[in-house]
Amino acid sequence: MAQVQRSLIVPYSAHEMFALAGEVDRYHEFLPWCSASEILESIEDALLARVDISYKGWSTSFTTRNRMDPDVRIGMTLEEGAAFDALEGIWRFKALDALACEVTLEVDFSLSGPLGNKMLGPIFSRICAELIDAFVDRAKALYGEREFA
Repeated sequence: MAQVQRSLIVPYSAHEMFALAGEVDRYHEFLPWCSASEILESIEDALLARVDISYKGWSTSFTTRNRMDPDVRIGMTLEEGAAFDALEGIWRFKALDALACEVTLEVDFSLSGPLGNKMLGPIFSRICAELIDAFVDRAKALYGEREFA
């Protein structure tokens, strides 16, 4: 199974970054590789969400169950997605002060098919590695450009 892990300290609160990561139905508005996204079901602290990917000639969709711990973490597990044998991930939001936090994303995945991991694995790894940067850009657009105090 392949793993991608990335952390970044950002000048936005854990609450603000959690809110962005939890709005799966808005991903298609700011993630360039996301052609569609929707929340299929929302029950208390869990979401069932679908994301469609179109990136460099590769298209697929997957559905995850997302367990929410407000302002702290979002855990994701694969519910459905033909391109994946396995997909699990976790967003962590560690408050550093009122206007800064450390955002960590860990994703473990295995693509299906004999060539899946070899050919498409690097593409999906790149998508995952660029996610935090895309969310920081989204935070700048919604909350304004900030610098650390």
